[in-house]
Parts: sequence; C-alpha cells; structure tokens
Amino acid sequence: MKNSANRLTPILSTTREMTPLPDTGASHIRYSRYPIWLPKVVYVAVDTLIIIASTLLAYWARFDGPAFPEFRGNIGIVSAVAVLVFVTGFVLAGLYRHVWRYAGASTYIRLFLSVAAGTAILALMDLTIPTPGGGRYAPLGVLALLAVFELMGATVVRAYDRVSAYLHEIVAAPREASRILVVGAGDAGSIMLRDIAAHPEYGLKVTGFLDDNPNKAGRVLRGVPVFGPIERLPEIAKRLNADEIYVAMPSGEASQQRRVLDICAASGLPTQIAPSLSQFSGEFNTRVFRHVAAEDLLGRDAVVLDRERIAHTITDKVVLITGAAGSIGSELARQVLRFGPRRLVLLDVDESRLYETYLELRGDKPSRPVMAICNIRNTGKLQSVFAEHRPNLVFHAAAYKHVPLMEIAPDEAVLTNVLGTLNVLKACEQYEPERVVLISTDKAVEPTSVMGVTKAVSERLAFAACRKGVPVCVVRFGNVLGSRGSVVPIFEARLRNREPLQVTHPDMTRYFMTISEASLLVLQAQALDAEGHLFVLDMGTPVKIVDLASKMISLSGVRVPIEFIGLRPAEKMHEMLTTHAEKLLPTTADKIMAVNVIPLDAEAPLSALIDSLIKAGDERSSGEIRRLLESIVPDYRPH
Repeated sequence: MKNSANRLTPILSTTREMTPLPDTGASHIRYSRYPIWLPKVVYVAVDTLIIIASTLLAYWARFDGPAFPEFRGNIGIVSAVAVLVFVTGFVLAGLYRHVWRYAGASTYIRLFLSVAAGTAILALMDLTIPTPGGGRYAPLGVLALLAVFELMGATVVRAYDRVSAYLHEIVAAPREASRILVVGAGDAGSIMLRDIAAHPEYGLKVTGFLDDNPNKAGRVLRGVPVFGPIERLPEIAKRLNADEIYVAMPSGEASQQRRVLDICAASGLPTQIAPSLSQFSGEFNTRVFRHVAAEDLLGRDAVVLDRERIAHTITDKVVLITGAAGSIGSELARQVLRFGPRRLVLLDVDESRLYETYLELRGDKPSRPVMAICNIRNTGKLQSVFAEHRPNLVFHAAAYKHVPLMEIAPDEAVLTNVLGTLNVLKACEQYEPERVVLISTDKAVEPTSVMGVTKAVSERLAFAACRKGVPVCVVRFGNVLGSRGSVVPIFEARLRNREPLQVTHPDMTRYFMTISEASLLVLQAQALDAEGHLFVLDMGTPVKIVDLASKMISLSGVRVPIEFIGLRPAEKMHEMLTTHAEKLLPTTADKIMAVNVIPLDAEAPLSALIDSLIKAGDERSSGEIRRLLESIVPDYRPH
C-alpha cells in the first residue's frame, strides 16, 4: 500500500477505534480571518451585478440592439425591482446559506424555482402596474430573457466554486494518495466522496464504487464509476490497483455486513467500515470510519429485548454485580445503568480496574455506582457488603476463567469458583434478594479442564441453593469477543507487532458472541420466570479459529503467517453448550433457550464433598482436588 503522510496501517480492533486520518490541527477546524458573513455579502453583490447585466442583455437581445427608446427610461426601475425580487427569493430559498462546492441537484433545483418564481412576480407586476404614461415597463419577452440570463449567470458563478475546488483537489492532492474502493454507492458513499474532495490532506482517492443495486451499476457518482455488484470486488480491486476498501453501509443489517466483509477479506486489502447509525452521533463524514472489529465478522443481528420486562426487575432497585471490573461484569454494569437502578454496587477484588470501571460509569451521577472492594472468598466481608446494601438483584460474574492457568493452580480455581460462589449463595440465602443470576460457561459442559469443572460445580451449588429458597438461575454461554486474555485481543496484539498468529489446531472451533450481546441476553434471561432454570444463549454457528485468524490478517493488510502450536493441556477441540443428557427448550425470549435441569443426587453427600473440596483447596492438594472434582462431576474427563 502506498504510504500517505501520517497514515497508519489498519489493524482489526474490538475497541472500534476511528480511522487514523492525518491530523491537520487540534480539532481539524480551519478558522478564517474573514467574518463568517462576508461570503454571503459577496454573493449578494455578485447576484446584483448579474441581475443588472441580465436586464440590459435582455432588452438588447429583445430589440436586436440598443434601439428601444420607449423602454430606455424604464431599465433602471426594472433592474432595481428585479434585484429586490430575485435576491429576496434567494434568501427565502436559503441559497445564501449553502456552501456551493458541496451543492447537489436539489440545491440547483431550488435556484431554478427561485428564478422562475421571481420572473412570474415581475410579469404579474408589469401587467398590473402601468408606467406613469400608461404603458408597460418591459415586454414579456424581455422578462423571459432576463430569467434565462439570470439563471445562467447565477448557475455559472455558483458552479465556479465547485469547479475551482475540484481543480484545487487535483493540484493539491498528494501524489501518493491511497487509492480506495468504496462499497456502497448510497448517501453515505456520496457524502464520503464529497468529504474526501474537500480534504486532500486525508491522502485518499476514490477510484470506484461497488453496489448490489442493479439500477446503480454503470452509473457515475460525482465523476466516479459504479462498477456493479459487491461480488466483483476482488476483480475490480485488482484491475484498479486499489490500496484500501471502505465499506460505506451504516444502515446495513449485520448479516449483510458479514457477507461484505467476507468478500473484502478475499481481496486481501486493508478494510475500514462505517459504524452503524446507532454507534455515532453528529455529522457523517470520512472520519467516522473505523478499523474492522472482530465482532463485525460475526454478523449477528441486534438482540430484540423486552425492555419493559427487564425494567421491572431493575428500575429503582439495588443491583449488585460481583466481578464488576471484568469484561462481562463491567458490560453488565453499563447495561444495568440504562434501566435506572436506585443503586448499582460494583464488587471486585481488583482495585485498579474497579476504580477505572467506576470512573467510566459514574458520569454526571456520582451517587449511582458504588464500589465495594471485596474478595468473594472472604465470607465476613461479603456478608457485610450484602448487609449494607441489601441488593434486590445479584449478578455473580466473578470467576477465574483461563483454562491453562487453572490447570497449574487448581486450588485457586476451587477457592474462587467454588468457595466464592458458595459464599455468594449463602449471602443471598440470608439477605433474600428477589433474583440471583450465576454466569456460567460452555466449558462447564462435559468438562476436561479444572476451570470448566469448577464452573460445573458452581452450577450444582446454584441449584442446591435454589432448593433452599434462593431465587437463582444460571446463564451459560461461550466465548465473548474482546474479553481480556481471549483469542481476539491476542491476535490483535500480534498483528500490531507483525508477529505470526498462533492457533492450536487447524480444526479447532469455538462459539463466539459479543460482550454487549451476551450481557443484554443475561439481563433478558433474568427477567423471565427464571428461578431454578438453566438458560443457554444462542451462540450461532461455531467459528473455526483458523478462519477467524485468516480474516483478521486479510482485513488488516498485515501479511503474517499462521502457526499451529498444538493443543494446550485440558483444551477441547470443540465446545458444547449442553450435555448429551440435557435438552433445549424454547422460551419467550429471542436467542435464549432453557435447559431441562438434571436432578441432583442427595444434598448431604454433595455438601460433604464440597466441604472436602474446599479443604483440599486450602491445603493446596492438587491430586485430592482433582479426585474430588471427579466425584462431584462424573462426566469430568481431565486431560
């Protein structure tokens, strides 16, 4: 790709950063030394001269020369009235508010209608108001010619601004401007084209458009050809020697966007995308384009929520979230705040990230989020937090989640994922919230890892607590894109460093969902008749990790290889959302399914095993921990 000044190579990002166009000033605003009203005065003055000249030319043309003695004394009056009528019409039509270099067809139509209306008014005045001698001020032929000359003059003057800007663009544009193809020849693409023409410092040159609308194929948009359907992108990009692709489809459906990005990936060119209309405010221009985010590749349409039902469980209630500084916990907090809780308690042991989350969420309402630094292993501290805040709704998201780490530290997994969950459930039993939600994972299904099996144990603890009257439900889902330590941020970091992307196995698949979608579905699930239920989120089709890596490489424009490093300890080739014994049942909510809960064995043996497991965790006895985990979860198959 050609290197324009200060341009950065696009890298995929889950943070949705804006495109790094060159910095032309602190705010990209050029301040003129002239008053803002001066261009309008200049246009009025020029229009006045054009109208006077058009009046003279109209008389001259009508009478084939200066021989019109009976009308010569009226020329000054006709010119003055014409100036008053036409300029007033232009003001009322808003023509002096336009920046004419960006004017479209609708603006020129308004100019034509203003001239036509002004001419009609002049004709009406001429027919109804006689001269002092009882004659006419001007024949209708003169007024018709006046209209033609005035329209031509006003149009030429205004078109000059646009033509001069275009010529300036050609002269001033960087010689090494990046040649871009734009997907989408609609309003967004047209606005983008005008914006690039007005800002040669962007270092971009639009070489063509692609659009699936057959009526646009073969047409020219502001001098740039529309080549036809998007499927032709790789071919057209090669023919035009394009450097980048810009997807200008902010109103497109997510599934349509995924199809487009798949085609863009096949071209191997760096790709930028316009955010959806819901993701930005203000004026649409080239600067709102951003790097493709990994979540864009999923192509999942927006979740349809029963907001009234969710609001009933959150609005004016006290909500407590454990693990509030984590990826899921912090996103849950963001979504919960939108429903207006009376108080939101953010509980986490990580003081730095907890404070960062608090500062982000506080906004202009510092009384709503409340921080609680607490380790869920600490029963006494946890009980005091519940006693102080008396939550109505509890989301338990705190957990250790990294499979390889928990294999070498099974005691930590037990003490946080098992003991911590038990402590939260006991606090809920004592302080009686209206609803409790345990966040679980697909790794708890027929687990092969310590992390997965401890989450399976936490599910069993939740259902045991439910039998004691705790109104708890479990929500189980797969990987979330962009969470700390997950595959996508790791891939992004390696792409930035131009290092090979490491994949454990070419056939490995994972379920993926965006953090935002997962959090919204958790809110929806808890608002159902949830007590005692296990819910599974619709994760769509499993994604091959190697395919994800390939698309990220293609869309970033960075050429690095993919390395296969082999399966890690306890890592599954494919995840499952349910066991073979579990059955999925429909719910009234979009993308949420219920699972028939398998009855637990007698409570007393489970309680005794849990006590022994926690004791083994305290004693750091890895062998005993694994043996007890197999006793509690018979389908645990350690690798």
